[in-house]
Amino acid sequence: MKRPLVAGLLLGGVALLAMAAWVAVRSARYISQEVHPPRQPVGSPPQEAELAGLRDAAFQTADGLQLKGWYLPPRDGALVVLVHGLSGNRTQLLPEARFLARAGYGLVLFDLGAHGESDGAVSTYGDRESAQVRAAVDFATRQPEVDAKRIGALGFSLGGYSVLKAAAEDPRLKAVVVEAAAVAPAQALQDELGHWGPLGLWPALGVMKRAGVDVNAVQPARDMAALAGRPVLLVAGAMDPWVPDAALEDLLRQGQGPWEKWRVPGAGHENYLQAAPEEYPRRVLAFFSRFL
Repeated sequence: MKRPLVAGLLLGGVALLAMAAWVAVRSARYISQEVHPPRQPVGSPPQEAELAGLRDAAFQTADGLQLKGWYLPPRDGALVVLVHGLSGNRTQLLPEARFLARAGYGLVLFDLGAHGESDGAVSTYGDRESAQVRAAVDFATRQPEVDAKRIGALGFSLGGYSVLKAAAEDPRLKAVVVEAAAVAPAQALQDELGHWGPLGLWPALGVMKRAGVDVNAVQPARDMAALAGRPVLLVAGAMDPWVPDAALEDLLRQGQGPWEKWRVPGAGHENYLQAAPEEYPRRVLAFFSRFL
């Protein structure tokens, strides 16, 4: 009886070790793809009539990171900086660029660091990216067609965290649309990997530490509180599993606006224009029309 019992215990121990190894590897790979996202090709600037005048742009952050993008001059001075999500690039927000351009807004669409054609090898959940948004604002203010008092931004997911943090740090951003970004990245990490316990979190934290990423540096509630008195439009898909309504309401409780919230009917984490082809542009344009 002892030999089968010992063999069973050994097999059980091996199975547990194998499971632990699988969890650790899965966690490390998951975070590695977020910290070191795969680059997507950008291609040539679109040649559509509504984006006529779009041209290549390049600028640097204060610490010398080279960023690449496109610039479209405004018709009446107002400009919107568009900031894409994780593993995307400037082309991700071309649908928003089209309806904003039709309304006369100037645009800066650029690749965040470690994305597209920009320099860098590490993505930081919006921490260093906020400085990149501020660099885009610096570039915009140097353009003779731009009214420096009429600059706003729209960011999706990673871009949303980046725009919110940048606006909290830079009063030149007069109005911002923050899409699919409400839960603090540290909490999102806990929600995604914490159910595995330390085996799920420690390998992920190790990957971030080696990459120099501080997941606690991005605090949407703190940034929202810093924007008291400045306009913010929070947007999320009604079926987005990563943006619960409670997280959006928590942001709205951080102070006084003018702040608005809109959940896009039928949308998940993205594709708002597909889910609401008339209402989505109408709301975004109405917001910027009021405040820029």
